[in-house]
Amino acid sequence: MDMISNLSDDLLLKILSQLPTEDVVLTMFLSKRWKFLWTMVTKLDFDDSVYEYFGEDCVDYRVFQEYVDRFLVLYKSPVLETLKFNLGCRMSTTDDMSTWIRFAIARRVHELEIYRSCEDDFHSFPLPRCLYTFEKLVVLKLYKSITLDVPREVCLSSLKVLHILSVHYKDKSSLRRLLSGCPVLEELVIDKSEGEYPPSLYVIMNSLERLSILNDFHNSGEETSFVGEKVVINVPSLKYLNYVDIYDLGHLCSSENMPELVEANVKLVCKSPAKLMRSITSVKHLSLCLYGSLLQHRIEFYQLVHLELCGCGPKWWNLLTWMLLSSPKLQVLKLNKVL
Repeated sequence: MDMISNLSDDLLLKILSQLPTEDVVLTMFLSKRWKFLWTMVTKLDFDDSVYEYFGEDCVDYRVFQEYVDRFLVLYKSPVLETLKFNLGCRMSTTDDMSTWIRFAIARRVHELEIYRSCEDDFHSFPLPRCLYTFEKLVVLKLYKSITLDVPREVCLSSLKVLHILSVHYKDKSSLRRLLSGCPVLEELVIDKSEGEYPPSLYVIMNSLERLSILNDFHNSGEETSFVGEKVVINVPSLKYLNYVDIYDLGHLCSSENMPELVEANVKLVCKSPAKLMRSITSVKHLSLCLYGSLLQHRIEFYQLVHLELCGCGPKWWNLLTWMLLSSPKLQVLKLNKVL
């Protein structure tokens, strides 16, 4: 312990940043040198599942809430790099989360991640309006039981990474307003696996390099009111695409050419994937699954060198033949799930 204590504060803080936040606090009891060091750690991860009773799914939320409040009151670092929350359904009021997010904004947080593991709309909560105009935020990840109630004015001028996973949308324009306020966004993930799918999805961004649009939720055959709504993609700088829609919920109205695309994963169940396929002809590495989809006309993949093809659909060999004829530079072929 003496050898570790002789290290510089900066190095000790880097070590502490790799530990769970609950363990970081306990280091205050090691010695006088460590008594207040934990208050300067710049990466915080609060998980209310730590407060379960005897391994049961029952969290004493009040204890957790008081713990977080006390921690933040004693926190001394002027800048907070990362703040993460992993919450269940026990949070009784949205005021707590609003207070914690405002604290993070005051400390110029760079990365904010909120995971809320609830299954119904009743426990969903909105984010404070001030978050949508916080210009220092670089990474924002939201998962489940969070409502995007986006104001008209959005200014996330530093945001480069945005993950929106199984959240709820206040209205049809919420997502579009959010994206319009992210001028330098480089990575976007939109997942409909659970929760709601944005009625109309417009991804029109010159800066975007990585895009994932996912709808692979295996429900019980329930219908959705969003079937056939618009999906518009215009991302000329894109280098990576992950497009999964096994329920054909989004009608791809427009997809512009992606001349810088290097890698793509496409998994579709739709009548005609031609629009999307024509936009990815520059791709070099392609993983493709077109279950039940028909390609009427050959499209030249003039830079494709690596192809992974799923053989799970009917007459998959027709797709294989179609791709071989369309890929003159192909070097590697891998077949998966061949029936």
